[in-house]
Amino acid sequence: MKITEIKFRMSEDSGLLAWASCVLEDGMFLNNIAIRKKYDGSIYLNFPRYKSGSGNEYAYFKPINAEVYQEIKTALLNALGVDDE
Repeated sequence: MKITEIKFRMSEDSGLLAWASCVLEDGMFLNNIAIRKKYDGSIYLNFPRYKSGSGNEYAYFKPINAEVYQEIKTALLNALGVDDE
């Protein structure tokens, strides 16, 4: 999977490392991906979502499987210069 044009908006929040954007396969712009760090030091991604009036949460976009999630995560962390702990 080709992931390009990676950009970051850094955060001063201790749990939020940065907000990321990138282009997927030269055809899809993804924005507002949160790169977060857990208390144990592990890093994970949160994809944008909204909450309906009934309280259910729905993703605007998200990876369809663990492999795609890992590819996006690896590309973002490599560009950010952070090791996946």
